[in-house]
Amino acid sequence: MSQKFAVFDIDGTLFRWQLFHELVAELGNQDLFPKDVATTVEEKFFEWRALKATWADYEREVVKAIIDNIAAIPPNKLSQCAETVVERSGHKVYNFTSDLVKKLKNDGYFLLALTGSQQEIAELFAKKHGFDDCIGSLMRRDSNGNFTSEFERFVIGNKSTILTNYCNEHGFDLNDDSYGVGDSEGDASMLELVTSPIAFNPDEGLLKLASSNNWTVVIERKNLAYVMKVNDETLSVVETKVF
Repeated sequence: MSQKFAVFDIDGTLFRWQLFHELVAELGNQDLFPKDVATTVEEKFFEWRALKATWADYEREVVKAIIDNIAAIPPNKLSQCAETVVERSGHKVYNFTSDLVKKLKNDGYFLLALTGSQQEIAELFAKKHGFDDCIGSLMRRDSNGNFTSEFERFVIGNKSTILTNYCNEHGFDLNDDSYGVGDSEGDASMLELVTSPIAFNPDEGLLKLASSNNWTVVIERKNLAYVMKVNDETLSVVETKVF
């Protein structure tokens, strides 16, 4: 019998913000981006906060900043920035998912973190919270070990394929009481593969899919988490957790 398995998205699911975004901000703080790039990212962030730009607009600038400039960033400097972010912010997690990670770990589950954030920061965060393995986005390196501007592994949009291949390679059975937790429509293909999918603080797209598939939906606000299921075609609270 194989070890039981659970997979978690990180950003917005366990971590209360986006590891990738915090990493880019720290790279800017350490002057590892040109000043105009750091300024553009910061300005777009404040535009989003002021409802003058969409989340997609802001995220586009963040991704562009790293892709356009990572080849000029020494890998050891990026690793140092990743360590700084996790030391400063790695404790900022949601109560429900943090408790679920601990429970499943105690129950003997193998825990995989699967995220679009950079591998260098994601694996530090995952290790801090007791995950057994972590798969994040990975930049290709040249023969000298320096970053190129191309992806070796791009996780966003590929989670179901990555998860299936990982479980086949390591002998995990996703049909055996498996768990999956995610917060965005991009996590849906991953959640479809497990027996206990949880849509946590879902975006509109994931909420619709979770409702139509009768997946568990959890909304956490302050010190409360509302666990919901579809009942007579209506999403209803079945449990309230207080932290």
